Amino acid sequence: MAWPIWPKKTVKYHSTPQGILTESGVWYKTTIQHLNDYAGDLFDQEPLDVYLALADTWIRSPYTISLWLLPFGILSYDLFQWSVIVLSFFLIWQIIAPALVNRTLSPLLKLLDAVLMQALLYAVTMSILAMSGRYDALAVGLLGFILFRWGILSYLTRPIVTFCWKTMYTLPAPDHILRAFIIRGALRNGITLADFEDIERKVAEQITKKKST
Repeated sequence: MAWPIWPKKTVKYHSTPQGILTESGVWYKTTIQHLNDYAGDLFDQEPLDVYLALADTWIRSPYTISLWLLPFGILSYDLFQWSVIVLSFFLIWQIIAPALVNRTLSPLLKLLDAVLMQALLYAVTMSILAMSGRYDALAVGLLGFILFRWGILSYLTRPIVTFCWKTMYTLPAPDHILRAFIIRGALRNGITLADFEDIERKVAEQITKKKST
């Protein structure tokens, strides 16, 4: 999963028969045609790439928020306790984030998600820890940064998260998040959307077809 160097309002994407792939590395099982059938009037006012950017940022929010929580905590709190808190938050937020989509928070998440902002945060934090001789906290901070940014923690928690997602959501998590942003956009712009049950059926058929090939 790629992180943006600096916040962007839109995201580049590729349309494929299997769905939509964004430059962030996120796969959406729905297709451009399905989305246009569902919310074409909305995209005339706000293009699809705006909603894909919002969804991408929200999908990365477990990493983004955890990466910001870790350095602030290790500066002031017990290393073991804070590490457990951050890891627990990362796991729980991955599971419940698709149900808590909030466009108001998106600008802040976009800013916190930027590579330059995170690099500055960790450079300052690690410098403070090094100057104060807290090398144990320095090691924890660097290790946490690597585990989050390289996707190692995501890989380790994936079986639990995937199981919970399948239990809680009808659609794959990225599609669920994208739909939530589209619904909120339609309400804000006073636009009536098409019947989403038909879109859900098409996405389910797409996933089934992919598994059978």
